[in-house]
Amino acid sequence: MIGSVAHADPDPARTQTAMEDYFSGEKRGGLVLVGMGAAGLAAGGLLHREGGDLARGMSYPLLGFGVVHVAAGIFVNVASRRRITQFTDQIGTDPAGFVATERTRMKGVATTFTALKIVEVVLIAGGLTMAGIGHRTDRKRLEGVGYGVAIEAGLTLGFDIFAARRADRYQDELAAADVTTRLDAGGARIVMVSHGRTF
Repeated sequence: MIGSVAHADPDPARTQTAMEDYFSGEKRGGLVLVGMGAAGLAAGGLLHREGGDLARGMSYPLLGFGVVHVAAGIFVNVASRRRITQFTDQIGTDPAGFVATERTRMKGVATTFTALKIVEVVLIAGGLTMAGIGHRTDRKRLEGVGYGVAIEAGLTLGFDIFAARRADRYQDELAAADVTTRLDAGGARIVMVSHGRTF
């Protein structure tokens, strides 16, 4: 029979490692976004300058997504570097408080990724529909815009799927940070690590 229950702080070293691993991945993700954006800008500029109506239509979403990807990539990379410094200080002074706050923040991140993926699937479908309408009505520029939107939304969806999986792994690590100390009826101390489950 269990006599009493107490909660100990999460392991700061494990929490620090999980945090650094996640945001190192975010920094790399930011660079990937910058690369995607630069490629989109280069391809969009070339298509607009050298191509006909179909190519020019494709160039518009490539250029638009390219600007967004570069800006987002720079933001993610810089913000991740700052968070590593900020969160290292928090883990050093209050690891339990950091884990509690970070769990809440990451739930919001997960919700955001779900919303983004839904939007991107809708954009892919909308782009392909637009391309089909443009093809049937011989409106080459509209067709090109549709292809461009579908391509860029598909690439962004792929990126967000990988980023969401990385966020899920980080959430699992945060869930595994729970450490519970139990005292049985005889006063023996039992330490149990909860990997996101209730014992």
